[in-house]
Amino acid sequence: MRTSRLNRHLPATTAVLVAALLLAGCSTVTTGEGSVTAVGSAAPATPAPQVSAAPVSACPAQVSPRKGAIDDTVQASGGNRAYRLWVPANYTGTTPLPIIVNYHGTSGDPQSIDDFSSNLSQRANARNYLVVAPQAQTGGGAAIRWTVPGFGKEPDDIQFTGAMLDKIATEFCVDPKRVYATGFSSGGAMTTNIACFASDRFAAVVPGGGVNLIDPSCQKAPIPMYAYHGTKDDTAFFNGIDDQPATPNPATAATAAFFGGVEQVMTFWARGNGCQAAFTDTALAPDATLRVWQGCAAPTQLLLAIGGGHTFPGGTTRIDGPLADALGATITSVNMADLMLNWFDTQKKA
Repeated sequence: MRTSRLNRHLPATTAVLVAALLLAGCSTVTTGEGSVTAVGSAAPATPAPQVSAAPVSACPAQVSPRKGAIDDTVQASGGNRAYRLWVPANYTGTTPLPIIVNYHGTSGDPQSIDDFSSNLSQRANARNYLVVAPQAQTGGGAAIRWTVPGFGKEPDDIQFTGAMLDKIATEFCVDPKRVYATGFSSGGAMTTNIACFASDRFAAVVPGGGVNLIDPSCQKAPIPMYAYHGTKDDTAFFNGIDDQPATPNPATAATAAFFGGVEQVMTFWARGNGCQAAFTDTALAPDATLRVWQGCAAPTQLLLAIGGGHTFPGGTTRIDGPLADALGATITSVNMADLMLNWFDTQKKA
């Protein structure tokens, strides 16, 4: 059991992940406010899916008057795919707005990930961001989850993402240079998959509790990344399976399940983003350390939630009941929703 099992299909471990990453789908939650603190890659073995290129024109001729939470669908891989879009109340359609795609966890849905990520839509709308949370499918599996390497092949959720963004851009004034992705758990893996295969369209990504579930050797181009992960996460194992850090393997990057050590995976991403080996660790709070790599072509950083489990730092909506014990502690000294928005404010495609 102490040998590395990271670069091949792992039926038993896959079952553990599918069973355990239910956090964004739980129906019983409690609300509690925590304090807020502001402030070499290789090609994959098989052809990678691609998000269509961003539209040249940011604003449609006729802008939709709809505001607030909007449930909609788009024809894409997997059929008629659903998503929820949050539009700021003061939206006028005259200025291109940035947009954040927020991917839910296994067995989740658009509202559950918004609740779980500390009401990201409300916080982002207040800063004049659009937020969209797409809905995953089962894809022939036992649970609703995103299609990423090692966890199914259909539907093509990168193609779905592109079709969804294309449709939104026909109705709303979207800034094509400020398209961002985030998500947690399975959604964090999907966000990392976006970083691998859709860096041409996305300006920056923030994977939570899942950056280590994708082999980083899939990286094709530098992309700004701000990951976050609990150091006591025993669901998307912080230290990899059996505490064995992963060695990225280009031969299996597009097909095999992957469970790497977070620090090792982020070191690989930093290298692919043109960073120096050196990094600085800054304590934002006693239980929150921000690691920032130096000299990067694309900014690369990691929030270490010290003692945190498979949870959202500072989450105002938390899981209650038996699953809470299995997922571990939630740190409350910083709020990741605010931290990521502060960082998105600084990121824009050239």
